[in-house]
Amino acid sequence: MQAGVTTFLVFAVIATVFAVGSILANRRLGARRRQSYLQLTTYECGEEAEGEAQIDFPTQHYTFAIVFVAVDVLGFLLALWALTYRAANSNWYPIFIAVAFTGLAICGIYYALSGEKRWVV
Repeated sequence: MQAGVTTFLVFAVIATVFAVGSILANRRLGARRRQSYLQLTTYECGEEAEGEAQIDFPTQHYTFAIVFVAVDVLGFLLALWALTYRAANSNWYPIFIAVAFTGLAICGIYYALSGEKRWVV
């Protein structure tokens, strides 16, 4: 027990010394900060902002991408589930859980694709 605590404390001290030493070396040996009035503007490139910043951005592509990921994860989890419980032929509980999980996932995917997006601000 004592060797584990001692090892941890030695590691913590070495990590702290390395972190503080790196920060101090960067301040001492690193490049100096250059201030410019352009850095205080909206964009550092010097261009002034034009027009309205809030635009109507279509989100359908992201919805389909999220549904695609959800279906992939569902298939992966069900494949792992099937490999885990393939020997339990007579037990109905794993099959019930898999069917319930699939039904819940299909309900969520249907809700995502149904166009009901009033909860999204």
